[in-house]
Amino acid sequence: MKNVYKLIIDNIHYKLLALVFAVLLWFLATNKETTEAVITINYVPVSPGDYQVVDYTPKKLRIKVEGYRREIIQLKEEGKVRIILPPAPAEENGWFTFKIKKEMVKLPFTTLKLKSVEPKRIKVKLEKLIRKAVPVKAELIGLKKGVSVKVIPNYAVVSLPEELSGAVISVKTESIDVSDVKIPAVLEAKLRSNYRVEPNRVEITLEAGNEGKEKTVRNRWNQRSGKQVSTNP
Repeated sequence: MKNVYKLIIDNIHYKLLALVFAVLLWFLATNKETTEAVITINYVPVSPGDYQVVDYTPKKLRIKVEGYRREIIQLKEEGKVRIILPPAPAEENGWFTFKIKKEMVKLPFTTLKLKSVEPKRIKVKLEKLIRKAVPVKAELIGLKKGVSVKVIPNYAVVSLPEELSGAVISVKTESIDVSDVKIPAVLEAKLRSNYRVEPNRVEITLEAGNEGKEKTVRNRWNQRSGKQVSTNP
């Protein structure tokens, strides 16, 4: 019994270290193991050109993939794939049938290989979009009086359904709190829109306006002269 105990205790730190390494190697080998799996998964058809996807059927695909076990598990848990549609076959709205080719299916992991897709075809309802140039409005919170705002570019091109062309007259940036921003400043802001918009970001320049510049010059003169002069008109 003593011999068995001594055998276990002797060089126990080396034995524990060897055990840790063995577990790590097993974990790495398991995650890097290549395997195949059949997954039922959601997908998103990406509209071609100046069209938007209104509806599609079926809502799920059955795909067979080959790759690392870890990435296949992630695909099952989080999974959604994109299908890049080819150009619409006609210049009109309606339902269209697309044959799914492997190169149309975009998986979230580049190491995964698509082996097959079922069904072979999907039906997609497409709606023609028009492109409309609209002004961009900066959504600024806490903007001080006398600060001038310049947006570059000051317009954006929105792709939207024809019947809504009269409803969209401008696009706004994301809300930005500028109450503590030191002037002058240059900010970058995303554009908020329910439709495709180009560009999707703009540059906002904040500068002291004429009133702000006059006050700055007057204050500097006051500091040099040591006089206190009212800046009220």
